[in-house]
Amino acid sequence: MLEFQPGARAYLLDIHALSTDEDGNDVFVGMTLKESVWYQRYLEASFRGDTDRTDGSQERYLALHDMHEDARQAVIAEKSDSHKPIVQ
Repeated sequence: MLEFQPGARAYLLDIHALSTDEDGNDVFVGMTLKESVWYQRYLEASFRGDTDRTDGSQERYLALHDMHEDARQAVIAEKSDSHKPIVQ
C-alpha cells in the first residue's frame, strides 16, 4: 500500500501521477501495485541516502520512472485533447 505525507496525494493527483488499480489501490500511473510500492520505497531510501546503487536497483528505478513518466504524459495529452474545441 502506498503511503503519503499530508498534501502529497493531492499533489500527485493534480499532476496526474496517481491512478487506482482494479482493486481500488492507489498506484503510480503506468505501474502495478507491486511496482508502485517498490518505487516509493526506493525513492524514500534514496532521499535518506540509504540506497545501494550497485545491486541493479538504480536501473530498475530508472526503467520504472521512464515507464511512469511516459504513462503520465499520455494521460496529460489525453486530457488536453479532450478539452480542445472541435474545428471543422
